[in-house]
Amino acid sequence: MKKGALPTALIAGLLLMTGCGPKAITVGSRPFPARHPVFSDASGKALEGLPEADGTIRLVFLEFPWCPPCADVWRALRTAAAPFPPGTVRIYRVLFDREMALSPDGRQEVPPLHPAPLPEAGASEDPGALKVTTLSALPGAFRKEFRVSQGPVLLLLDAGGKVERRWIGYSTGLSRELSSEIRNRSLALSPRSPGT
Repeated sequence: MKKGALPTALIAGLLLMTGCGPKAITVGSRPFPARHPVFSDASGKALEGLPEADGTIRLVFLEFPWCPPCADVWRALRTAAAPFPPGTVRIYRVLFDREMALSPDGRQEVPPLHPAPLPEAGASEDPGALKVTTLSALPGAFRKEFRVSQGPVLLLLDAGGKVERRWIGYSTGLSRELSSEIRNRSLALSPRSPGT
């Protein structure tokens, strides 16, 4: 065997094996539907994918109950959608109802200590432009399929379900970026006049 042939073959084999494992949600990917159920809806029905597109601009928000920046992302979403007509943006809110806890027995999934409430509709800062569909990530299945372990994660989907933008965490410019993305994708829509 030639010198260097073994490491090259080993690297090639490892690269092939990584393609068979769980997939990360990346820009350009079409994560849903998954190969098996990864969500449940409000009725408890297991789902492989998101509900059908309804003509709105679609965002998937992966929200963790232990994630303080998730509240900042909600504020950014409301601020970004404020100038647009009601129902312009659909948020698929994916809640993780399990957390990883360390104990003397090792790592285990447990129910969250403090589930995150949905931002209240009708609040003075909520313009009504957001439609929210809440789904729960199935314990273990979602993480195993998509390798998501940190939050918040916000995905902007095109009409076919492909990820066009991805934000991880929160930044102060998020609402400005989201507003620009909404405006660019809603050419037929015109923003509401201030104060209406």
